[in-house]
Amino acid sequence: MNSETHHDPEGPVGVPAALLSSDVSRHVLDNGLTVLVKEVYPASVVSLSIYSRVGSVDEPDERAGISHFIEHMLFKGTPRRPVGKIAQEIHSLGGYLNGFTSYDCTCYWIVLPSRCFSTALDIEADAILNPLLNPVEVEKEARVIIEELKMYEDRPEAYCFQKLMRLAYNRHPYGRPIIGYEDVVLRSGVTELEEHYRQYYHPNNMAVVVVGDVRAETAVREVDQVLGHLKPAQVRRREREPEPAQRKERFLQVEGDIATAHMQIGWHIPDVFHDDTFACDILSSILGEGRSSRLYRRLREERAVVTNIGASIFAERDPGLFIVDAALDPARVDDAREGVAAEIARVVKDGVTETEVQKAKNMVEATYVFAQETVEGQGRKIGYYEMLGDYALAERYVQKLYHVTPDDVVRVAEKYLVGRNCSTVAYVPRTEPGRGAGRVGS
Repeated sequence: MNSETHHDPEGPVGVPAALLSSDVSRHVLDNGLTVLVKEVYPASVVSLSIYSRVGSVDEPDERAGISHFIEHMLFKGTPRRPVGKIAQEIHSLGGYLNGFTSYDCTCYWIVLPSRCFSTALDIEADAILNPLLNPVEVEKEARVIIEELKMYEDRPEAYCFQKLMRLAYNRHPYGRPIIGYEDVVLRSGVTELEEHYRQYYHPNNMAVVVVGDVRAETAVREVDQVLGHLKPAQVRRREREPEPAQRKERFLQVEGDIATAHMQIGWHIPDVFHDDTFACDILSSILGEGRSSRLYRRLREERAVVTNIGASIFAERDPGLFIVDAALDPARVDDAREGVAAEIARVVKDGVTETEVQKAKNMVEATYVFAQETVEGQGRKIGYYEMLGDYALAERYVQKLYHVTPDDVVRVAEKYLVGRNCSTVAYVPRTEPGRGAGRVGS
């Protein structure tokens, strides 16, 4: 078993040391299973997460959404615990459980009183290692997932994001929704689920993350006792097709049964590990985080072009997007697009101030602190970055943000937020009954 502990008591100049002292111990069992533990006191609770390094980017088109389907199924019963028993046991201990699927991983987590850690580990290991995948339950869950799919059109922001990803990514699997497609869900039976499960659910492709009132040595020993016997296996990963550079501006308008319009604009930016991404993050805060941001003040307060507007970045293992998101009257879509372009041009021409950059850094720091308020939040951050390649990146990300300068912000705005690199989706109220097709243009 290999182990290491990450602790940076000083941190870089200007960054509060408390933010960067994760005190995470990392252990790799003999079978390749990674165990990450962070002791948090005096809270008498513990978060236990099991991650598998498989997400929607690992799926072929004909199985889009199958990772998410498996996530739905792994708490649906085992030979030891019939349907409903797993949730019942966790709730009876005063805890709760859930799961999520992302582009790069699938996670199953439990939060409960720390005195019940051993029981939680037994339950979660049983659920993930011994799923029944009963055909009746598979069919039931398929209907649940299809209902989730249908709900997206009623959530304009989520639906708009799906359409934006499809528009911006023509080849890379980021263009497919994590939840998949209705026809794929309907034809995914027990055989398909079992094949995908057997391909990726191996100890050398998984990680256990424990955060809370539990001794690291104890947690690692118990995880080894419960999961150390699993046999490692070769995991054959799909080759990710890189997205070609975008050479022309793209525009899509979609109609739906919504009351007001929603618009999202995306520009391709580098991956989460690239130095320019940190400057893009600061730029997104300056342009669109909060009521004092440039886009909100100019387009909402001064010109009333939008009813709400914000900016953020989609940063993952592969190149992502800088996104501006707005709610607005459908008649103001063109005005909003022109207004956003004008604000970007103003950043490039006139620059940004040290005060704006420092304020953005403070916001990032606050977000980082808030994410650590619960053991669940800490476990999520540690596990997410471990799945990307290194749990310690959670701290290095904040460190690198603090080194961003005003010149860096202007440089990335000029480099990435340009017309040929831009994709826009406008989701507007339906004008004719039964009509919902979109129009595409530049």
